[in-house]
Amino acid sequence: MMRKAVLVAFAALLLFPAAHLFADDDSAEEKTQEKSQYSKAGESDVPAQKRPRAGSADEIRDLDNTDPDGRKKNADILKFGLEDEVVELLGKMAEKKDVRFVDEAYDLYEESKSSAVKEKIMEFFRTMGDPCLEDYAVMILNDPFDEPTSTVNAAFAYLGEMKTTAAIPAVESLLEGDNEKFYDSAITALGKIGGSDEAMYLAEYFDREELTLPQKQNLVKTLGLLKASETFDKLSEMAQDDDENTFVRMYASEAIGQIGASDSSRREDSLSILSSVFESRDPNLRTYVVKGLSNFTPSDVGDIIIQALKDSHPKVRLEAVDSVKKMGLSSAVPYLVYRAKNDPEYSVKKACWPVIAELNTPEGNEYLVSQITEKKKVGDDTKARVATALLEFNNAGTKEIIALAEEVLKDDHRKPLRYALGKEFAKYGRSEFEEICRLYMGNKDVSTQGTGLDIYAKGRYSSLTPEVQKLADLAGKDKKKANANAIKAAKILGIDWEAKLAAEETSKKDAQGGAQDSK
Repeated sequence: MMRKAVLVAFAALLLFPAAHLFADDDSAEEKTQEKSQYSKAGESDVPAQKRPRAGSADEIRDLDNTDPDGRKKNADILKFGLEDEVVELLGKMAEKKDVRFVDEAYDLYEESKSSAVKEKIMEFFRTMGDPCLEDYAVMILNDPFDEPTSTVNAAFAYLGEMKTTAAIPAVESLLEGDNEKFYDSAITALGKIGGSDEAMYLAEYFDREELTLPQKQNLVKTLGLLKASETFDKLSEMAQDDDENTFVRMYASEAIGQIGASDSSRREDSLSILSSVFESRDPNLRTYVVKGLSNFTPSDVGDIIIQALKDSHPKVRLEAVDSVKKMGLSSAVPYLVYRAKNDPEYSVKKACWPVIAELNTPEGNEYLVSQITEKKKVGDDTKARVATALLEFNNAGTKEIIALAEEVLKDDHRKPLRYALGKEFAKYGRSEFEEICRLYMGNKDVSTQGTGLDIYAKGRYSSLTPEVQKLADLAGKDKKKANANAIKAAKILGIDWEAKLAAEETSKKDAQGGAQDSK
């Protein structure tokens, strides 16, 4: 009996330290997982169900004009098409912002069993800015574990774009779990839908030991999107810490610029820090300082942005060009013109043209128009890109671009430029394109003629309608080969050329039968 008591006591002594250790581990784990006072993690309330928004009459009419055969064809694909066909069509619909089939797309989401189709429909409505699928997307985040990762990521992207604050509890719950595959999408979504509480939640989250460096980088970038002043001091420390990871410093620099520009109490500190960090030898860091500075007014940072246009690294110069555009910094136009003429990097030259066109200064317009009219020193690729910029903003150069188009219509060696200019004319439907449209349609080259029909479809020039009708009358008449442009003309005018041709054949047979009867 004595021996048994000793053994039990000895065993207790052996177990005591281990039990003590386990207790410490549990308390440490509880401490690590202690819920932040800013956390709203939990199950999200599901938003009310809603139908998609209908397109305006003008949007629908414009789409029918430029895609006349899309009505039936697209509706048929959505109803009867294979998965790949439906996915491809939804991508095209998103690109064109095609509002004609929003109800069909919504109903297909409810009916389809294909995750690829459902994800593409969600992407379509995200592009359209339509919150009709908020309820479905929130339900996915509330219970994502049986869904494909791509579907969950699509829901994150959609709810972020819709600014659906109702999703915050579900998003934070997934961040609190052990599902690293959801981390980046959850952080990005929170940056779009969150506010001050979410910024403080993420600032605390940054200090978790288990975070990888890429995760920390994404988190810092997200803090900038939230523009919460409460996180400014922490971000400032990161930006100025020479021992911190470069990418963390980059995103922190951009973030303090975003915060400083939106909060006047942080403005001076932000400008001082960014001006100092801009002196870094790292071009990546300088690039992100320029991103941060672009949030301020030209009077605050115009001088630094102009200095960045002269930076030795093309990344910094490209970012400076973007910043000039964002800020509307017209005083930078002479520097942009110089870069467009002399920069050793073609990518920088190319970036300058649309910004010069948008800023609309006499010096800038004169330079761009000279690129259109120059006969020998400027290549056709450059002329096409400059014409695209000028026509987009419509501040100068239209007459010269039309004259250039007339020139290349006579020269088959310059067909790429001819097509490129025609494609631009077809975007806008301006009255001044009526005569050049006639010349394109009258050209012997089939592709050029087709481009002319595209220009007509957008502009609907009444003086050219008889010519389009004359071409449409030829649809299907040649039995040996299809006249693609005649068929295209018929579709543009809304003519069912096959039915018309069948009616003509029937009428012809009836006439022949009547003649035989009379004999």
